[in-house]
This record gives sequence, C-alpha cells and structure tokens, in this order.
Amino acid sequence: MPSALEETLDTVTDLLASYLGEGHQCREYELIRWLQEPAQAIFQPNALSDTMMLFRANFIVMHCLYRLRQRWLDEQRGYLTISSLEVGLQPISGASENQLPGEHDPLADYYLNLNHLDTDEASVDALLNDFWRRMVVPEQNDEDFATLQLQPPTDAHTLRQQYRRLANQHHPDKGGDSEQFRKITAAYQRLKYAF
Repeated sequence: MPSALEETLDTVTDLLASYLGEGHQCREYELIRWLQEPAQAIFQPNALSDTMMLFRANFIVMHCLYRLRQRWLDEQRGYLTISSLEVGLQPISGASENQLPGEHDPLADYYLNLNHLDTDEASVDALLNDFWRRMVVPEQNDEDFATLQLQPPTDAHTLRQQYRRLANQHHPDKGGDSEQFRKITAAYQRLKYAF
C-alpha cells in the first residue's frame, strides 16, 4: 500500500501531466498557484506565504516535474523543459542536445531524492541566504556603509533600524528623492546578508 506522500506525489504528477500535456507552457510559480486552486486543492491558499511551506511546495512540484519528464521521455512523448521561468512539453526532435538530460543532472538528482523534503527550517533559511548572497551585486561594503550613514562594525538590528529611518526619509511617496531611496535600498540589500 503506497504511503500518503507517495499517493500525493502520484496525484500531483498526474495533474501536471494533464495540464502540461494540453500544451500549457508556464512558469513554476504559475503551476504552484494552479495547484492551489479549489479545482486541484493540492496546496493551501497560504502555501506561498511561509518559508517552509514555500520550500515544500516548490520541492513537490519540482520532484513531480522531474518524474514526469522521465515518464514522457520513456514513452517518447516529448521532452519536458523545467526551469523557474518556463515549464512545457517540447518534441524530442526539437530539443537540442544540451536540453536533453545527460548522465548527470544535479537538479534532477536533488529533487528526485525525497530525503531533501525533510530539510529543516534552519537549512532552508541558510539555502535562501546563500542564494541571495550569490545574487546580490558583489560587495562594496565601504560605499554601502557610507550610503546608510553607518560605520563598521555594526549589527543586523542597527543596520535594519538605520535602513528603515533613511528609507522613510527618502521614500518617493513621502516627497523624498527616488534615486537616493534606490541607493539606500540597494546598499541595505547587499549588507543585510553579511549578518
């Protein structure tokens, strides 16, 4: 007898197969939103509002997409492109060599390993912080501290308080300078991941 998790994963995979098999192409976010709708009732309406629920919803969708990709390849039905910006069925003949999965696909390996679904909140926060650290413009701490009118060393609480004070002062909706507001926000975004 399959476990409740396995039944859910089978159901989500089948739902995604029916939706994407009809020719829909969309972003992963749209798939999660679609799975939240009452007609599917897979995820709760607040599934995107909490870090852990978002992580698990994303993981389940990606797991099922990779299962579906392999199913469709085995059936020679097509190639499922999977990215956060585009998910959709493509003809195998139209897929370039670099699109087709090779012997080693690290993302597929990660999402197909259900042990990762049990990742704890501290690890999820560390993953997100690492992501943002890599996405943010390279460090320019001296300029950023000057923009926020701070001197190192400082702590996260002081940084946040100073950002809020300056952002409130320079916010365009309150008659402030929009260019200065953007500089303050960018400096804060870069520095906040240092703590």
